[in-house]
Amino acid sequence: MWGNKSKSHNVDTLIAEGTSIKGDLSFEGALFVDGVIEGDIHGTNHEKSVLSVGVHGRIEGNIEAPFVIIFGQVDGDVRVSQKVELKPGAKVNGDLYYKIIEMNAGATVNGKMVNLGEPHALEHKPDRSAVVSEPKITEPTVGEDKASKESSNEKKSDKAMRSDDNEAVRA
Repeated sequence: MWGNKSKSHNVDTLIAEGTSIKGDLSFEGALFVDGVIEGDIHGTNHEKSVLSVGVHGRIEGNIEAPFVIIFGQVDGDVRVSQKVELKPGAKVNGDLYYKIIEMNAGATVNGKMVNLGEPHALEHKPDRSAVVSEPKITEPTVGEDKASKESSNEKKSDKAMRSDDNEAVRA
């Protein structure tokens, strides 16, 4: 499920569509919610707990779990210690705290998004090019000084601009 092929895709606990629960919920393993939960959800095993909120699922409370996959709606803060996946149509109305995020087109977050990763890993390091270009400096030829070279360059650019203007007027 999370890049580990040996992990099982089994759901340990299912809260089906049409089911609603009022109160806080703690779970270990894989919890799939396609119903409504009014209360906080806490994944107790910080290595393996996975919460999935189905397309019909709605959580009205805060979530804290290592892995979270959201297809439905969450009204509350979401704290994910490892990875969160926001699928198309996912809606989070609250702050989202995560280490790794995968957000698909059509998912929305109405709140702050805070990355909990290592600060040094978050620093942007621009790619360095192996090719280094340096400005080419031309020296005046014998008998010509720098001032006369600059004035001749200005004259050439003035002529080029006037010819461009004339062509623009003709068109």
